[in-house]
Amino acid sequence: MLANTLIVVLATAASGQPPPPVTLTLDTGTQAPADPVTACAARRLKPFVGPYGVQQAWPVMASPPAGLHHTMGTPLSDTGMIADGYQQFLHVDAAARTVYVVEQGGFAGTFKVYGPLPLPQCPSGVDTVAQPASPH
Repeated sequence: MLANTLIVVLATAASGQPPPPVTLTLDTGTQAPADPVTACAARRLKPFVGPYGVQQAWPVMASPPAGLHHTMGTPLSDTGMIADGYQQFLHVDAAARTVYVVEQGGFAGTFKVYGPLPLPQCPSGVDTVAQPASPH
C-alpha cells in the first residue's frame, strides 16, 4: 500500500495540484494491558527482557502450550534499533497462575517460549514500580 500511495503523491505533485493529506499512525507497543493481572505481570517481567533477549535463567519449553503459536500476547519489548533484535510477548494463564514469555526475532527468526513461570503478585492498588527514596 505504501508504494501505491507514493505513486499517487508523486503523480499529484507532478500535475501541480497539492498532494492529498496523509495520516501516519505509529504503533509504539506502549499500550497498557486492560487486565490488572496482566498489567502486574508485565511490570514485573519487563526489566528482564529487551532487544538483546531474555536476561534471566528462565526455563525454556521444548514445546509451547497449545494456542501460543496463534496468539500475539501482550508486548513486553520490541527489537529497538537492533537489526537482529528480539521482541518478547507475555501470555498469562490466570487459572493455572502461570505466565509464559514468547521471544522471537534475530536474523534466523528464532521462536522460544520461556515458562511456565509463576504468576507475579502485585498488591492491589499499589504501584509496583520502584520509586526513588525520598531525601527526607
